[in-house]
Amino acid sequence: MNGRTAAPRGEADEAPAGSLHRARLLVTTIARGSRRGSLLIELVARTGLPRPTIHRVLDTLIDMGWVERDPVTLRFNLGRDLAALGYSAIGRQPIERAAATELSALAVALDQVVFLNIRSGLDSVCIGRYDSLSQIQVGRGDVGLRTAFGVTQSCLAMMSRLPEEEVWEVVRINLSRFHRVERYDETRHRAAIEFALAHGYSAFDGMVLDRSTSGMGVPICDAGGYPVAAIGTTFISAWLDESGRAACRARLEAAAARIAQRLFALPGSGAD
Repeated sequence: MNGRTAAPRGEADEAPAGSLHRARLLVTTIARGSRRGSLLIELVARTGLPRPTIHRVLDTLIDMGWVERDPVTLRFNLGRDLAALGYSAIGRQPIERAAATELSALAVALDQVVFLNIRSGLDSVCIGRYDSLSQIQVGRGDVGLRTAFGVTQSCLAMMSRLPEEEVWEVVRINLSRFHRVERYDETRHRAAIEFALAHGYSAFDGMVLDRSTSGMGVPICDAGGYPVAAIGTTFISAWLDESGRAACRARLEAAAARIAQRLFALPGSGAD
């Protein structure tokens, strides 16, 4: 016996884990918020954490450089130090490394912006954006952008290879987040999901954010057919007629097959 009073069982272990969980929750909530940043009242509403707890955790995250607060708008956003860590992680992603050259060439060939996205639970994260040489760049996504899984052409492409019951469960859980997107149309969105499930790729005319644009996406699948990522592109709807869209889809699918072959050494994937 050393005379010390033992802490209640689990208390010493759970406190750090609890603090880490709250920090992760706040960082994720800020990442999911507006590009302008999140107000304190929004963080309280979306996390359910008490205001004093949020203050305390944010102070720590600000000291670490993981969160910044705009002195004018008082909005919180992710910090530069966290961004540097994120870019370091993206640079180590085997999918991005395998896809970078392929998708850069694809963007030039299509004369359209091409995106590479992966799934993170109920979120989608853009890990690659490849611009064309065109002066008109259609597409709002940037590397590191985190959105609700299910609302972009890349998300729908991944959903096209997931079990249908899982897809609709994700939609149910994320529906309130979808409705926070400006001009979101639930009826048209559900129709686009049904199309993806039926055809194995996504084609979304009149995208959620802009009725004049269209999107298309194809999944990158492992040897078991599970979608590990997706390639997406957006374009002015009037740019491509039916044959142009078929050619665009063929190029996307060929690129996805070659990327999958490099990642998983799949035979007969068209990587010649």
